[in-house]
Amino acid sequence: MRDAIGNKGYQLISKKEVLGISKSVTSKEYYESKKNEYKVDVALKIQSFLYDGSKYATIDDVIYQIERTYLTGQFLELYLMETKIKRDEINGYT
Repeated sequence: MRDAIGNKGYQLISKKEVLGISKSVTSKEYYESKKNEYKVDVALKIQSFLYDGSKYATIDDVIYQIERTYLTGQFLELYLMETKIKRDEINGYT
C-alpha cells in the first residue's frame, strides 16, 4: 500500500490468533532455504483448517513472512522468515 505522497506502508487486513507447535528446522531445511535465497528462522505446526492463506505471522512481537507451507495430514507446517517490519509501521495493528 502507498500513501498520498507515494510512501510504502502496510495495512492490516485481518488478524487471527491460533495455537501452534514449535518445530525444529532441520539442517537440510535450513541449507535448502539458504540455497533458495531465503532463510527459515522458525517452523510451526498448526491444524490445517486454521490456516487462511496469510502471508505474515506475528510471534512474540516479531513479524515473520510465511515462506513455505507443507501439508502433513491434518496439520500444516509453516516455515517462517523474520522480517524487518515493525508493528508500528502497520496501519490498524493494535
